[in-house]
Amino acid sequence: MTNKSHLNIGKMLKAQKAGERFSLSEEQLATLKRTAEVALAVIAVIGIATLVVAAPNVLGAIDKLFIKKHRRRLRTSELREKTSQAFYYLKRSGLIRLKKDGRDWRVLLTSLGTKKINKIFSDVRRIPKPKKWNKKWWLVAADIPTKNYRQGADLLRRKLKELGFCPLQRTLWLFPYDPRIEIQFLSDLYHISQFVTVMEVNRLDKNDEQKAKLYLQTNNAW
Repeated sequence: MTNKSHLNIGKMLKAQKAGERFSLSEEQLATLKRTAEVALAVIAVIGIATLVVAAPNVLGAIDKLFIKKHRRRLRTSELREKTSQAFYYLKRSGLIRLKKDGRDWRVLLTSLGTKKINKIFSDVRRIPKPKKWNKKWWLVAADIPTKNYRQGADLLRRKLKELGFCPLQRTLWLFPYDPRIEIQFLSDLYHISQFVTVMEVNRLDKNDEQKAKLYLQTNNAW
């Protein structure tokens, strides 16, 4: 078993600076009550990565969480300490495992960690609705090769249905409000972001627009 004497996360973090590869939405951030949950969310999105790759993203996300909740930045030493504690907690709780990879450590989400992150975000999949619709549509194109990414494709399709997106075709989905943050997070979480594109559409075919409006009204997503 890897112990603290062999794995000094705090020492490794001294060379790291905060920086995020992705951005959590305000709603998602509000759901993450603890720094360990923030770290778990970042690790889930990044996928299999080394500690050196994961650490700057976790530092940046924890910094963002602290600013939101306390309206001030942590000192660098405090930020690194909280991040180090988060990693140790996740490992001790069986939510992640660390595998030696040369001079670095590979961070792996366990099955228990996967269940935990899915539970954390199960209730936050809602697209913010503006006060006034600008009459423009958003199209999600998700042409995902199911041979190698079937699980991710199925999970995304299920979530799009839950959100109320109107299916135009097997790989095309319509929505009236900007879903970029949520779709980016989902596609990163399911490791299919390279196959998912979100586009703003100024004008739709009349039949497609009528179909979308009827679908959204029927599913209470309008």
